[in-house]
Formats: sequence, structure tokens, C-alpha cells
Amino acid sequence: MGLKAVFFDLDDTFYSSFGACDAYAYERLSIWAEQTLGIPGDTFLQAFHANRHRLARQQPGMPPVHDRVLFAQGALERLGCNAIRYSRQAHRVYWDAVLEKMELRPGVTELLADLRQTGVKTAVCTDMLADIQMEKLEHLGLADQVDYLVASEEAGMDKPGAPMFWLALQKCGCLPGEAAMVGDNFRHDIQGAMDVGIAGVWLNWTGLPRPQDDRPYYEAETFEQAADYIRTLL
Repeated sequence: MGLKAVFFDLDDTFYSSFGACDAYAYERLSIWAEQTLGIPGDTFLQAFHANRHRLARQQPGMPPVHDRVLFAQGALERLGCNAIRYSRQAHRVYWDAVLEKMELRPGVTELLADLRQTGVKTAVCTDMLADIQMEKLEHLGLADQVDYLVASEEAGMDKPGAPMFWLALQKCGCLPGEAAMVGDNFRHDIQGAMDVGIAGVWLNWTGLPRPQDDRPYYEAETFEQAADYIRTLL
């Protein structure tokens, strides 16, 4: 395999864990709602989650299902609050909390440096809005170490949809057989990549059972294991 590009998921791949970051962000949102809006935190969060689920039903697999501004807008409207004034505040409270809790996985910067030194292109392929993912990469100190970002907002749909992977291939100037995808979500990251002919490197850091798929892929328990395998392809 002549490796010319490596694609990475971002959340729960470059850093962990998004679940912990998300939980902390909701704690901060609850406090914000009580202090700023005079609304019980649980009441605001219930409305926030309800609008998130509504968007997921209306636009499954589409980028707006990740937009915290939209989640807050629907919640605030439902609660009779000024959505125009406060939606972006809620969005900022949420993401500032996530950024505060993110912890870069060991081995990420070293692998990115090795790939750059050998001329292998890198891209982050992520189910999210471009702006916040760029901010995460900056916060993690990776903005100058990754060549390209492909967010589902740009691709038009979430993984495992093929458009994200084809767009990453186009940006990196390579064919599917010349690329590998590293990610923690087997269906979205690994099967989605393999569906278009990209090699899969599954970061199974939570110890999930091995899925049923006859196609070959590499399974790693840690990012450092995944990085060592990627180096064997160089």
C-alpha cells in the first residue's frame, strides 16, 4: 500500500472523552440558564434535548443535527425566552465547557509530525460544523499539524455517507487505495471508509465487541497502537 493520506475522526479519536465533555457542558448550561434566564436548569436542559431530538428526526444524518445554536433556539422559543438574544450565548457556554475538558490523546502530535515529515497528507473527517471543529483543533494545538478539515457541514451529510470521504480524497489528491481512516465509531468511520475503498483503523478504546464485517481492518485499543500500525504503512 502506497500510503499518501491518513484521515482522522476528531471527537473521541484525537481527544477523549466527548461524553465527559458533553456532560460537563450540560452542567454549565444548567447553571447559565438559572443565572441568566431565571429558569430552572433541568427545565432548560429538557427543552434543549427535546429540540435536539426534533432536529434529529426531521433531518437525520444532516449537519444541522449538531448545531447547538439551533438546539438553544428551539429550547428558548419553547420556554418563551428571547432566542435571538440568548441562543448564541448558550452555544458559547456549551462549547467553552467542552474545550475546557478536552484531553489530547497520547501519541497524536507525534504521529502527525511523522506523517508530515514523510509527506503524507492528513485530514480530519468529522460529523460536525466546521467552525467549532476548527476551534477544537486550535485549542488542542493541532491547527498547524493537520492539512485539511472536512466537516459534514461542508460535505452535506454525516458519515458513513460517502461524500465526506470523497471530498477528503479530493483535497489530499489521492485514490481510495492510497488512504487510511482512523476513528472510534465503527459504522461511521471504519465501514464508511471501507465502503469507498479506504483502509480502516478502528480505535476501539471502549472495548466494544468486534462487529461482523468480512473486510480486513486494523483494531487498536489506544491511539498509540493505531499510530504504530499507521507507521508500518509508510
